[in-house]
Formats: sequence, C-alpha cells, structure tokens
Amino acid sequence: MGIRLAMKKELMGLEHSDLLTADDVRAHLAQQVKEDTERGFSVISKFNDTHSQLTSGLKTKQSELVFERHRLFNEVLYKRQSVDAWLNNQTSG
Repeated sequence: MGIRLAMKKELMGLEHSDLLTADDVRAHLAQQVKEDTERGFSVISKFNDTHSQLTSGLKTKQSELVFERHRLFNEVLYKRQSVDAWLNNQTSG
C-alpha cells in the first residue's frame, strides 16, 4: 500500500470500522477466492463494474453491496458484511 493511500485511510478513520475502500474489497475478494484463479478474476471483475457504476452515480443491480460515501473525501465505502454476502451470492451462483 502506498503512503498516500495509507494516509488517506487514516484520515478517513477506517482503522477500526467495518467500512472498506474499493482497494480493501479487491484484496479481500482476492484472498477469499485465491485457489480458483478464473473464478476470482470473474468476481473481482464484477465488483469493478459495480464499483464503477456506483462511483459515477448510476444505479446498480447488486443490491447486496451496501455502501456509503465518506462525507469529506466523497469516496464510496462498503460495509464488510455486505461484501461477504455479495461474495457468497457470486460464488454460489
């Protein structure tokens, strides 16, 4: 992780919260599906598509991903439980 990203996360106060940045979600997804490379690529690709839509303000079909925008940095942050639920839905389907 770069120093700028580390400082930004510290300023956002994400250290002891259940909120994840998009980079944190990607790392979490990669760790969870590391044994199945093809499936992992598919899941991370779907997340990237969804994240791009949310960042640009478009509505998405992925209702499991609960997110909020950081009020100062206006960055999309995801709730850890919703990311796990979304991942379970992706891997079971």
